[in-house]
Amino acid sequence: MATVDWLSHLNNHTLLAPRSHLIEAHEFLGGSGEGKVAVDCACGSGRDTLYLLEKGYHVYAFDNDVTRLESLCEHPLSGANSRLVLSVSAFADFVFPRAHLINASACLFFTTPTDFAVLWQNVYKSLYKDSIFCGHFLGSETLEPGEKLPILTHSQQQLEQLFSQYYIISWKKKQEFSANLTGKKRLWLVHTIIAIKK
Repeated sequence: MATVDWLSHLNNHTLLAPRSHLIEAHEFLGGSGEGKVAVDCACGSGRDTLYLLEKGYHVYAFDNDVTRLESLCEHPLSGANSRLVLSVSAFADFVFPRAHLINASACLFFTTPTDFAVLWQNVYKSLYKDSIFCGHFLGSETLEPGEKLPILTHSQQQLEQLFSQYYIISWKKKQEFSANLTGKKRLWLVHTIIAIKK
């Protein structure tokens, strides 16, 4: 099991490498990102946004943390890049463009069920046919019976339903041990999913 400190990750302004599932999703699309549109949900300081720009995508990135967006703007690749559109926005309020790739790394579990329902509909409408969604979900399998948490979790069955209109490219599960999402040291099940819209 890996030990993950999510809050330290969220407060870490050092730019990290792009996430492996995003690289895999880009490679599955083939070629470069030239002429393609990507959305980076809750982009933070831009580790995935910058990768998408490097690959040639026109990138729409949003976050509700102005400080993080300012940090992203300071990077030479993003500062005056005409292919980058940054927005201060919550999940349910973001207006998605039509897109070839939507990335939601380590962020969806911070939505409410109501906001997630809106977001998920918007993601589906945004994607062109044969375009890709990739991101993380927290599994509910490690919860105690009747346990309520301030973060969003999904069961295997719920995730299968969410992706019923997608073909699954990759679905990886990993157990991670952390006390930082809820203040209680516990085991989490993280689903990393890459899927293509039917």
